[in-house]
Amino acid sequence: MAVPPYCLSRAGKVFRVQRFSELVAPDRVRYVLRAVPIRHVSQGDGLEVSRELDAAVMREMLALRQRIPTPEETFEQLWQQLRLELDVQYG
Repeated sequence: MAVPPYCLSRAGKVFRVQRFSELVAPDRVRYVLRAVPIRHVSQGDGLEVSRELDAAVMREMLALRQRIPTPEETFEQLWQQLRLELDVQYG
């Protein structure tokens, strides 16, 4: 599954989906998905979900031969979370 560039809420509101990652500390990466409404109704519109990953934890998982999530898998998990939250907030 891939994260689409646009999505539609159950109520018919269209959102542009923005995805990005950023280094927030020397060993921490933050992955973000943001749903921005195409037509801005108010300043509070839109929704964002994020997840931070710690490189030290990832290295430990690798040392223990455990599977670590790829960036794409992380965005797909965030996409599922964002869809649920959009349905709750915007019907």
